[in-house]
This record gives sequence, C-alpha cells and structure tokens, in this order.
Amino acid sequence: MKLLERLRGILGRADAGSAELRAAVSAIDVAPLEEAVKAAERKRTGLLLDGTEAALDKADDVLKLAIRERDRAIAARAELSKRLADAEMREASDALDAERAAVEKEAAAVAKMLGEKWLKMQGEMVALLERLGDAENAVSELNQRLSSIGRSDLVKSVEERAFPVSPALYAPLYSIRRQTALMPLPGAPGWNSGVDGASGGAGFTDGRVAAL
Repeated sequence: MKLLERLRGILGRADAGSAELRAAVSAIDVAPLEEAVKAAERKRTGLLLDGTEAALDKADDVLKLAIRERDRAIAARAELSKRLADAEMREASDALDAERAAVEKEAAAVAKMLGEKWLKMQGEMVALLERLGDAENAVSELNQRLSSIGRSDLVKSVEERAFPVSPALYAPLYSIRRQTALMPLPGAPGWNSGVDGASGGAGFTDGRVAAL
C-alpha cells in the first residue's frame, strides 16, 4: 500500500490511536519532496529560453506534480500532528479516568471494610488494653507485697511475657498501653488519644500515660 493511501486510511478513521498516528507522522519525509520541487524548478527554468514548447509543457507538469506531492505531504503531516495531539490528550484523559475509577473502587472497598470491621476490632482492642492494664496493676501490687516481706518469687509482667524487651531497654517505655493511641469513633471507645471523651484505659488519664 502506498504511503498516501495508508495516510488517507488513517485520516479517515476517528479512532486512530496515538501510536499509529505518531508512526504516520514519522513516515512523512518532506525533505526529498522539497528537493524534487527545486529540481523541477531548475529543469523548467533551463527550458524557458532554449527548450521546446513541448519540453516546457512537460516540465510544467512535472513541477506542478512535485509541488502537489510536497504540499499534500505537508498538509497530511499537519493534520496528522493535530490528530496526534488530540489522541494523546484523549488517551491521557482516559488513563486518568481509569486510574480514578480504580482508586475510587479501592477507597470505597476499604471504607466499607473500616465500617464493617474496624469498629468491632477497636472495641476488642480497647477491652483487651483495659484488661491488660488491670492485670499489670494486679501484678505490680502483688510484687510490692511480696518484696515487702522479702520474697523473690515475683510475678512476671504480662507484656514482658508476650513481647519481651531487651534487658538494656526500660520495658515500660515500650509498653503497648503507652504506645497505642486509638481515636474514639461513633460506636467504638478511644484509647490514649488525647481527644475529649476518649477512654484513658487503666493507668491512663485524658490521653496522658500515667507513671508505670
């Protein structure tokens, strides 16, 4: 298929994509067509004074055809370039729409999961933290009594059993009761959040961790 026929085929389709249009623009080389026009002009000029009328008529026809081919290529490149810019803009918009749809779908799915699962899990977490605080307070009080009478069989901290901390570190600073903060939500109590109405939990007051 000749280049012109292929270009006409692309120009006749409104759904041509940017890759196809870009390739079509790249396939148009105006330089040799411009050289053909200049060569035809030189040939015609040389025949104006010493050429026959028949030869000059033929030279006129060659020049006319060369100019037409050059101008057609320039016009095709300009139109294809315009179509290319439009296609790139359309494809970028379509890609953004697709990305937005994917993000919207994921956001809606996660929001649904939060509504269905988070409140229940937060309620369970706060209840567990409160129970942990009660258990740690009971351990601390018993150990003080044991120490006061010289006993060494102290009860090990609950958190140190579950989450051992390096002996080089001060374990209370790494307490999950101290580090955890949950904002109060409709239907779920908060924990150590500093927000009015939040549950402080055992050993906590207004979002500030009490001395452990």
